[in-house]
Amino acid sequence: MSEEEQELQLSVDMVRDIQERLKQADERASDPGVAAQYLAAVTGFLLGNINADTEKKKEFLRQLQDFAASVVDDVEAQNQMQQAQPAAADAGTQEKSGIWQPGDP
Repeated sequence: MSEEEQELQLSVDMVRDIQERLKQADERASDPGVAAQYLAAVTGFLLGNINADTEKKKEFLRQLQDFAASVVDDVEAQNQMQQAQPAAADAGTQEKSGIWQPGDP
């Protein structure tokens, strides 16, 4: 399998390591939104240094934006599945114990 055919090896540990490194430079990066801004700036910096014309760089940036959006969708779907599993198991218990959940009356 060529290098181009291999998938990225993203992991929760890798993301945490990157965020920890960002926090060393700026404590505000403990906020995922701030960390994402740093990563967007790094992406722009790296793309700015690619040996290609401006239009190719902008097309690559659009492709990266689409890719990032698909990762967001995947992460949200995984989070919803994880939240649904305990919620389904605890549905009866929550009503009996009176635990309030956001959106409850």
